[in-house]
Amino acid sequence: MKRQETLLARSNLLSRVNTWVLCAILLVLASMYGFSFEYGTRNTLIGSAEQGIATADSHESAVIRLQNAAMYLLSSLLMLPLIRSIGAELRRNVLLTALLLWAIASCVWSNDPSASLTNGVRMILDVALGLYLVTRYAVNDLMKLLVLVGAVAAASSLGLICAFPQYGLQSRELLYAFGAWQGIFGQKNICGEVMTLLLLPAFFVTLYSHWARAVRGCYVIVLLVIIGMTGSTGSWLLCGSCLAFIGALSFLVKLRRTDAWTVGTVLLGIAVATIVGILSNADSFLRLIGKDPTMTGRTVIWSALMVSIVKHPFLGCGYMAFWRGLSGESANAILQLRWPGMTYAENGILELWLELGAVGVFLYALLFARAVKDAVYCCRRHPSPANLWFASVLFLVGVENIAGGKLLGPSSLASMLPFVAYVGLRKEAERLRCLRPSGVTLTYREMGDPSSLLCPAENRPVSLH
Repeated sequence: MKRQETLLARSNLLSRVNTWVLCAILLVLASMYGFSFEYGTRNTLIGSAEQGIATADSHESAVIRLQNAAMYLLSSLLMLPLIRSIGAELRRNVLLTALLLWAIASCVWSNDPSASLTNGVRMILDVALGLYLVTRYAVNDLMKLLVLVGAVAAASSLGLICAFPQYGLQSRELLYAFGAWQGIFGQKNICGEVMTLLLLPAFFVTLYSHWARAVRGCYVIVLLVIIGMTGSTGSWLLCGSCLAFIGALSFLVKLRRTDAWTVGTVLLGIAVATIVGILSNADSFLRLIGKDPTMTGRTVIWSALMVSIVKHPFLGCGYMAFWRGLSGESANAILQLRWPGMTYAENGILELWLELGAVGVFLYALLFARAVKDAVYCCRRHPSPANLWFASVLFLVGVENIAGGKLLGPSSLASMLPFVAYVGLRKEAERLRCLRPSGVTLTYREMGDPSSLLCPAENRPVSLH
């Protein structure tokens, strides 16, 4: 066992070329719509009045398209040797495959068939990259890779804020979040949400040296500072909720099962009572956190978009085909809200409903519910750092998509990583169920080399990851 730990400790991800290639790819995915220095025309008072967050001038758009093309080309080259394994994972995860196929099929009735088909293919490549990461890397190495991505993003953001504040600081409006930190990201909310996503693995990654643990402590502090300086109330609430969830989860898994259920029920009751209290006094709570009763106009947007949802309740308007400016169905919402640059529903579920209808929402809900079920089973049977990280990602998805987020966005790390958690939890739940009939009950450290364990039902090796 000591020999295995020594070998793991010596494995250096930084010395591998594909680690840095993946770091660059994941950074591009984290930027979502492009880096802040690539969208100079958007970060101005005039630009923000005329453009949405996903728009830019023709030169900037060409740069973004070239960047995305290079990212997908590199991703495809990396995935090619494991294409059969990725295909096997897609066949094994029927709900995931059905959701992706439904996005592609929406081009048949889409308002913009070309956009639906193109973005559907991009989303499939994103998910395939996530499956590649789950297949190619041990979960602990994957968490190290994400921490590396977060470190590069944080360092680049601080450098941009200091050296080129016209890109690193938000300059859209004089009265709203002027000077807020956005770093390398296109908007302060995106910066806060992505940094929160990249903060989570730092709490669960296993490190073997005192120096590495010290660096992790600095990493956590720096990311918390950046999240705080974004001035994004939504990001503060998201980060605070995730930290509270991680603390509660880490405490519960240390208790005996009966005690954990009792304490968990009490905590759940407190959480429900708190939510009910907040909803009952929503206006006072929103003013307390610096928001108006409309949540900075979000409730008005949701009401306007419900009219469009009712027109296409089951099929939607096509994947990534609803927002078409002043043409098509989006024109009604834009004219009613008087926001020419609007390109987002400000709610992940509503956005998915607009695009893929109730069928798409139902498929994603089934996929998410199964992942939650797997998370409960895995954390109860084997609360490894990997399973706890997966569970925290599920929690982030649930909270993030209340007043933001995007459940199925192409070229987005925030949309891709949840699928890593869904598939990772499914694989771990299947592995644990294989071990259960044989009466094997081993701790995380006692399992040792996962290749030495065989699934009793199929007489095949089972993976710890």
